[in-house]
Amino acid sequence: MRIRLLTLALFAGALPLTAFAASQSLLPPQAGDLVPTLVHARIASPAATVSSRLSPAAPQVHEERQPIQVSWALNPADPLDAAPQPVRRESREYWREVSDTELQRGVELSTTAPGAIIRLSPGQGSARIQAADMRLQIGGKQFDGRTATRHVADAAQLQAAGMDATDASLALQLRPDLGAGRTTLQAATARGRYVVYVYEPQSPLVVEAQADRPELLLGGSLQVSVNLRDGAQPRALGEATGVLRSPDGETTPLRYRRQAGGGFVAIASPAKQAAVPGLWEAQSIVTGTDASGREVRRNVTTTFAVAVPDARFVGTAEPRRATDGGIDIAFSVDVQSGSRYAVSGVLYGRNAEGAVLPAAYAQSAAWLEAGNGELHLRFDPASLRGLAPPYELHDLRLQDQPAMGLVERRATALRFSL
Repeated sequence: MRIRLLTLALFAGALPLTAFAASQSLLPPQAGDLVPTLVHARIASPAATVSSRLSPAAPQVHEERQPIQVSWALNPADPLDAAPQPVRRESREYWREVSDTELQRGVELSTTAPGAIIRLSPGQGSARIQAADMRLQIGGKQFDGRTATRHVADAAQLQAAGMDATDASLALQLRPDLGAGRTTLQAATARGRYVVYVYEPQSPLVVEAQADRPELLLGGSLQVSVNLRDGAQPRALGEATGVLRSPDGETTPLRYRRQAGGGFVAIASPAKQAAVPGLWEAQSIVTGTDASGREVRRNVTTTFAVAVPDARFVGTAEPRRATDGGIDIAFSVDVQSGSRYAVSGVLYGRNAEGAVLPAAYAQSAAWLEAGNGELHLRFDPASLRGLAPPYELHDLRLQDQPAMGLVERRATALRFSL
């Protein structure tokens, strides 16, 4: 094999590069690949806007225009899991927004395990509420906020613990001996609007949410599943509602369908480009009952990426042997939005026994104007040592970097020999 590789390297150095270049078609897309059928320009992302709980600030994106190219060898013994996995979220909490009128009258809460934590977050301009200002009714008994609680934490303590707590937030952990069930929270001094969070760290009732894929292209759809479990056992949900929230805070109602196993599914179909880059969220609100007939409430959010298909591989690639023995692969790209695009992939080769092994990872990025463009992957010769053709290019990705959008991904894109 060394003689073969040396011969190839010497041969490559003796002849012009074009002697080794031959255009090849990319392999047909496989199930699970992300391949745009149509491309169109995206709108430019505006600067960051005002931040709030419902509309988080847009990330500041640095628009880099310098080209870059990197490559490094992979250990063939290390497992590679190139298939991106969707986010699975679990929740033992729920929350709701309430008015001062509701808090003054008393807000009905439900808990399923002792020791629940109730957090009150005032909105902008709303009055601060102290523990002594609260009244709680638990199991038909009345308590003030101090006698009903095991621990109290203010905003500074919550922020020191790493929580994203707004100023004047207050958290109370109920005494475990008070048990669980219907609880009424009342605050006569409430002024303005508040978000009431209920977190049950000791509850075995957990709701899970997961999309069936981690990303999609604008105009496409994915399915979000929501299920409840009691310990390790599945438990049927009663109802499910929710919204699809874009990175700029715009919401669209989701329609949930009950499944035979007791869970629900909803179809999320982002149809409008968000004004700022970021992840999309499917926010689900579910209810059910536990084994004792007590009400279970949970909110759960799962996230996924949505990209505007503003570029795609044309469908051909041109691999060639470089003069130093490395491999250069050129990709033709159809570009609809001038932007900085990145191409990346994992090169596989064959060892002496003929086994297909990962050899190297490479990525390059460059600014491309709208029209026909070209990107290159460059694999260093050192990373190819000991491996022979035919080669395979796996996990080929095309990303619009300023938009943080993955616009094309192919699990196995190319097979070639040089």
